[in-house]
Amino acid sequence: MDKSDKILEEINNSLHLFKFKSRGRVKFYEVDSYGVVHNIRYFYWLEWARAEYLRNISGNTDSKLSLYSFPVMVVHSEIDYFNTASFDDEYEILTRTSFVKNSSVGFENVIRLNDGNILVKASAVLVGINVKTRQPERINDTFRQWLKNFEGDNIKFID
Repeated sequence: MDKSDKILEEINNSLHLFKFKSRGRVKFYEVDSYGVVHNIRYFYWLEWARAEYLRNISGNTDSKLSLYSFPVMVVHSEIDYFNTASFDDEYEILTRTSFVKNSSVGFENVIRLNDGNILVKASAVLVGINVKTRQPERINDTFRQWLKNFEGDNIKFID
């Protein structure tokens, strides 16, 4: 078993931690000249999946999310690519929050095709900000409670 196979096995073994799933289908404009999804598109999908996750945990499913609902911004992203997707492939994005620190929140994602084939594993750190000053601030207690209620014991609070 090579290193990539071991990583994929670890990812598959962790999928039970992901309680939230978003679904999509590859659009024509998302593929490159080789006919596969361009690598930057995955970041757009991840941003969309995080927004859907936040909408879900807040119960705000009927109205538009705003900066004031979740005053956070991405400060770090990383992604590992394992396979490719092509036009019209159906995929799902699994999303979870793994940790909350004073002013930061850690997200993890797995994107896979509907047949289970893992496309990417990604993570991001978002920092809570004061909307007026754009300076970091503590993740508020309401947001923390929503995360705890949704993730249960699968999230670490590190303060």
